Amino acid sequence: MGITVRPLHPHFAAEIVGGRLRDIDEPTFGAVREAFEEYSVLVFHDQHLTDDEQIAFTRRFGPLEETVRSIAQNTRVALQIADLSNVDPEGNTMAADDRRMLYHKGNQLWHSDSSFKRVPAMASLLSAREVPPEGGETEYASLRAAWDALPVTLQQRLEDLVAVHSFAYSRSLIAPDLLLPEQEAQLPPVKQRLVRANPVNGRKAVYLGSHASQILGMPVEEGRALLRDLLEHATRPEFVFVHRWRVGDCVMWDNRAVLHRGREWDTKRDRRVMHRTTVAGEGPTVPDPDVADAAAAR
Repeated sequence: MGITVRPLHPHFAAEIVGGRLRDIDEPTFGAVREAFEEYSVLVFHDQHLTDDEQIAFTRRFGPLEETVRSIAQNTRVALQIADLSNVDPEGNTMAADDRRMLYHKGNQLWHSDSSFKRVPAMASLLSAREVPPEGGETEYASLRAAWDALPVTLQQRLEDLVAVHSFAYSRSLIAPDLLLPEQEAQLPPVKQRLVRANPVNGRKAVYLGSHASQILGMPVEEGRALLRDLLEHATRPEFVFVHRWRVGDCVMWDNRAVLHRGREWDTKRDRRVMHRTTVAGEGPTVPDPDVADAAAAR
């Protein structure tokens, strides 16, 4: 089939020209996978995938996560699809003060998908079904470029730190009582390394985002101050790529190496319907001490 890789930013992100994701052959998929590891964000125009086609392509990268059934989730789509839209299952535009829309506002915070899970996501693919005429862009920030730009002394300080990631914490930044108690209980805080390395090319990234609530071994406020400083650094304009959507676009990104956030649009006037599939990670970033202790005892 053959593809062309066209870089879109000095540090990361590339457009893939010439590939049809619904029937991509193995050699071409190998080239796409290689580009994914190198560029972290891949843009595919004019794909117009169905949900089944999106699931099938994304699954070629690995097993898929099933979507957390939240107050905002459309239960009419497959478990592997997250329906990120301002349109309810009946096709009506939701009011700005609808609890489901408040829940979706969390997607406008810088984050890495599923970092609040013990095994965080490896990749996500977002498919544009309906887009507003203005606004609603998605921004991506390169955590590799951010890491490379840190002073060596700070890199050494961060290398062995562990952050606590919490879905309840990030949603509390939108509204204190946004999550139902049973949802909080289903998603307890987890530990994630603050620095991660790509297993293919070894490139390091500082791993943070809105779910990161504190740093182990530091007073809470001191840890949050460090996380805020790092987030401000990582999302400087020179590290950010902005994707302006058109219907049929697909964008795939590496959750290990980039943060992303959606931008505002006129939700009263314009519809925006996006479907996301998510590739599960291969394991926790922080070993489970109980598992390690049990293995050592054998």
